[in-house]
Amino acid sequence: MQEYKNTSSTTELRSESRNSKFFKLSMGFRSRFLVGTGLILLLVCFVSAFVIYYREKSLLEDSAYSKTELVMASIEASRMYIRDELRPKMIERFGEDFFMLEAMSTSYVGRAVMDNLKRNLPEHSYRRVSINARNPDSEANAMERGMLAYFQDNQNQKNWQGLLENKGDAFYMRFKPVYFEHSCMSCHGSPEDAPAELLSLYGTERGFGHYPGELAGVIAVGIPVQSALAAIQEKATSVFLVVFFGVSLFYLTLIVYFNWTVVSNIRGVLNIFREEVDDDSLPEIFDDQDSNDEIEVLSAAAQSMASHLKHTREELKKYAQNLELKVEDRTSALKKSEELLKEKVIIRNKELYTLNSIAELTTQARGLADIWPGALGQILKMMPARGVGIYLLDESTGNLRLKFQQQAQDLPVHVQCLQPDRELKSIDLSSASSNMKKSVCSALKGNMHSFKAAGYGHCLNVPLYCRGKVLGIMSFVRVNYAEILPEQKELLLSIGRQMGIAVESLNGLQKLIQSKELLQSVFDGITDLVILMDKNFRIKMVNKGYIDKFKVEPEDVYDIPCYEAHSGLKTACPHCGLNKVVQTKEPYVSESRCGTGEIYLVHFYPVLDENGELESIIRYARDITDQKKVESRIQHTEKLVAMGQLAAGVAHEINNPLGIILCYIDLLKRQLADFPQGLKDLNIIEKQTLNCKQIVTDLLQFSRGQESTKAFASINHTIEDVIQMFRHQFKKQKIDVSLNLEPDMPHVNFDENKIKQVFVNLVMNACQAIQKNGTISIHSRFENESSQVRLTVRDSGQGMDPEIRKKIFDPFFSTKKTGESTGLGLSVSYGIIQDHGGEIYVSSQPSEWTEFTIIMPVAGN
Repeated sequence: MQEYKNTSSTTELRSESRNSKFFKLSMGFRSRFLVGTGLILLLVCFVSAFVIYYREKSLLEDSAYSKTELVMASIEASRMYIRDELRPKMIERFGEDFFMLEAMSTSYVGRAVMDNLKRNLPEHSYRRVSINARNPDSEANAMERGMLAYFQDNQNQKNWQGLLENKGDAFYMRFKPVYFEHSCMSCHGSPEDAPAELLSLYGTERGFGHYPGELAGVIAVGIPVQSALAAIQEKATSVFLVVFFGVSLFYLTLIVYFNWTVVSNIRGVLNIFREEVDDDSLPEIFDDQDSNDEIEVLSAAAQSMASHLKHTREELKKYAQNLELKVEDRTSALKKSEELLKEKVIIRNKELYTLNSIAELTTQARGLADIWPGALGQILKMMPARGVGIYLLDESTGNLRLKFQQQAQDLPVHVQCLQPDRELKSIDLSSASSNMKKSVCSALKGNMHSFKAAGYGHCLNVPLYCRGKVLGIMSFVRVNYAEILPEQKELLLSIGRQMGIAVESLNGLQKLIQSKELLQSVFDGITDLVILMDKNFRIKMVNKGYIDKFKVEPEDVYDIPCYEAHSGLKTACPHCGLNKVVQTKEPYVSESRCGTGEIYLVHFYPVLDENGELESIIRYARDITDQKKVESRIQHTEKLVAMGQLAAGVAHEINNPLGIILCYIDLLKRQLADFPQGLKDLNIIEKQTLNCKQIVTDLLQFSRGQESTKAFASINHTIEDVIQMFRHQFKKQKIDVSLNLEPDMPHVNFDENKIKQVFVNLVMNACQAIQKNGTISIHSRFENESSQVRLTVRDSGQGMDPEIRKKIFDPFFSTKKTGESTGLGLSVSYGIIQDHGGEIYVSSQPSEWTEFTIIMPVAGN
């Protein structure tokens, strides 16, 4: 049967081989490839010659265009000169009726110039022609009449250029239209208006009757290009021959290379086929021995091999059908094995799920009571038992106490198995209770033990084991012990160890939570800021004062370095006291000023372990900002008191000499009444003396103070009055004033004149700080909780450095030049606000702004 199949397949292959030979093209693949390549290379030769010819011709046209442009520009320049310069001068000189053809006719001059130009450039031709021309030499020929018609039909065209053939020669011609203008009408309009000389030369019949804007004719410039085109054709022919020679060499090289690489390799492949193919099965694959086209032979062989493979594949399909029956038998056997394996995998998955569930409950639970319901429920699902209970061992009494049971109500609440000294008691094995005690004691030694007791049925005790000791037992009641597999016993021991670990961990966790809650309550009881950090400055605990201060949650700052949480830095602050505590391992105290201006007294306490190594650091920070402000105010007040006493004494000592000086100045004025220069000098002395007297008066007011006449009034109206006083000053300095006064401001108990003096000083200082082009903003606000008013004066001036801000309220301190200020304005203002029971502050940003803030009680002092 197999031999018959082979014979039939061989016959079919032979018939297919004959069919392929019948449909084979008369020309082989190699011949088609070489002929096609030759045609492509020949096309390359023609394309190269055409590109060269086209490019050279374009260059010739560009060159001819440039030459014609030069000729036209020259002739047009001559015509413009005749029309715009020479003709008006001739008419102005000789009168309106004067006409000289050689000097005043643009057409004549253009032809004359071109005739002279042709002597040097004989290849250029120039004609200015028209229809019915006055001069017969300027009459248009057939080609020029055609261009006149073209420009007449296309009036928007101002130029035409191209190659034309005339009398067997090629010319590059350029035509440009010419239109009549108003200046042309004297010669081309009415014969009555034409010059007599022109009429005597050409008569009255030709060249008249035209109007402005009419097409007068065309200018034709031509350049012969016959020789140039012949040279271009010769060049293109040369390029074609050179490229053809190169392409021919390339073609011959390609034939040799193709035979050497492709054909020789194909012959090798054919030899392999001849050696490897069975001639009996495929006898006609290589029948075409006389063919010189190896590719065609290889193609025929490939087709025969494909047919052979097709028949072979059909035979394999039939064989595969028989093989499928055997596979089905094997598959059914494998399915049975797979089902058994799946059952075991399901069992193992249940066991793993139980262990994972217990582990998950352990990690999520806060106490032991959270574990038992879920864990014991999972265990009963996989164990053949009715119920289960959990006993935990009290080591101090040796007593086992039932902590939880599920469907095991018969279990005793207490089981006494050990003495307080943890020695096993003697057990009476004759009673049921003693069997249970024996099983419990065995389980306490770390062994799983089962027994049978009346009322319980089969029972099983599993130890809860952790780190070398038993913490309790897990007792199952009414167990079908015969159904428990060895793998389940191992699983019960693993569950016992897992639950023992959970008991140990949760007991430790409860103790840790209690300690932490106690420590946290101590921390929260301290109202100042307390932070516990490790030796790497990572925050481990903060108190409630810290949370309220920074408005954060503990989780936001835990395990974050303090310098990163507070300042956003990547390394510790260089001057922080923590670095000194790490180096010295001793407590350290320092003052720290925050960016917001708050001042803290910071205590650093190191916590050392039993080896004396730094374990953690406690940072205790107390806000002393108000304390520092009070101390600063006390010092400033004491300084003002001392300065006031000194000023009073100095003022009294200086006031009397100043009065005597002024008296003598009056006497000298009478004596020097006839001496103007002397009176001028005395006026200067008097002015400076009065300044000194004013300073003395300010000193006395500063030292003594004056009684305030206080009354409830609107402080907003007082501010508006002061702004009204300075309106001319604001306009002069180009200062914008922004008033934001609270409309519902209550009346305040204050001395209006003194408060006006304060605002006058502040506004004047703001104007001097701005100098020109700036803004002054004044705000008032009532603070209901403290029953105070807050007033602010802010300017966009030069600002103040921190060193100047410290001295701004000191008497006689001034940043102005000598003689421009006494330095008492802000000191007096400070005293006035203090007298009203208020406070005045200054804040500033150098080169940007300065702001004075006044806080006053509504009811006064």
